[in-house]
Amino acid sequence: MDFIPAGEIIGDAHQVRLVRIAQNPLLPDGEYKFIDSYCSDPNCDCRKTMIQVMHNKKLVSIINYGWETPAFYEKWLGNKEKDDPMPSMSGASIDINSPNLVDTEEMLALFNTLLNDIWIAKFKNHYKKFKAAIAQ
Repeated sequence: MDFIPAGEIIGDAHQVRLVRIAQNPLLPDGEYKFIDSYCSDPNCDCRKTMIQVMHNKKLVSIINYGWETPAFYEKWLGNKEKDDPMPSMSGASIDINSPNLVDTEEMLALFNTLLNDIWIAKFKNHYKKFKAAIAQ
């Protein structure tokens, strides 16, 4: 399953989040772009985004964010076993394929600090528009 940046599918309806960091001992100074991407399979209803974090035009991290409850994802995945080593899709995590060019714990902490009801609503709205556009 491929994840495509939302702006490539929904165009102007998409907004990239920009954050400027200065004097953080664990993250390089500069502008960070958080680009949300979504699953390109029209039959998939994963209700998550993979966020590409760019710094100085370079991909430095990939964050997974699922906005549904753990129970939703367990049902969606087919009632996974309690001892299954696969991490939960609910909430934020660093993707297994992330380049990790910045401190992963600090990047995840930054993301979680920025995460609020407005940003979550935008993810859901982008997801809905994205899925509608690829279903056509």
